[in-house]
Amino acid sequence: MKITRETQVEDLVGVAGAVSYFIEHGVSPISCSGAFPRSLGELLELKKVADPDALIAGLNALTQKRDTGNSA
Repeated sequence: MKITRETQVEDLVGVAGAVSYFIEHGVSPISCSGAFPRSLGELLELKKVADPDALIAGLNALTQKRDTGNSA
């Protein structure tokens, strides 16, 4: 799964470790009504993330580890 600014946040909350990754980086992808109902880019803009490209790269690295079965 290639994550971009256009990826829907709803699609990410089901990815193993993604919610924890968001929280560790000061961004909650979940509200009281469920997953943020927009794109990742919109969430990162709303939350004023200083380096959204780095956060997206980290999410891609997380999914790549999961897909290849590596834990390191």
